[in-house]
Amino acid sequence: MRYQLLLPTMVLAFKDNHQAAVTIQPGTVIDLIGPDASDDRFVVVKSKDEEFHMFACDLAAHGRKMKAAA
Repeated sequence: MRYQLLLPTMVLAFKDNHQAAVTIQPGTVIDLIGPDASDDRFVVVKSKDEEFHMFACDLAAHGRKMKAAA
């Protein structure tokens, strides 16, 4: 499922075995991979070939579901 972000959104990236907060800019299209298996507050999303953890409530508040391509 694809979403377009309408607002700047903080997500968690994993770099060098550490979590780092980064901002994804408005207008970015992200793919929803699925729920985080270890914490139900988060979902896993992909943007530009990189996976991030994002609060599910932020996805609902900051994202717009895109129509599937025919």
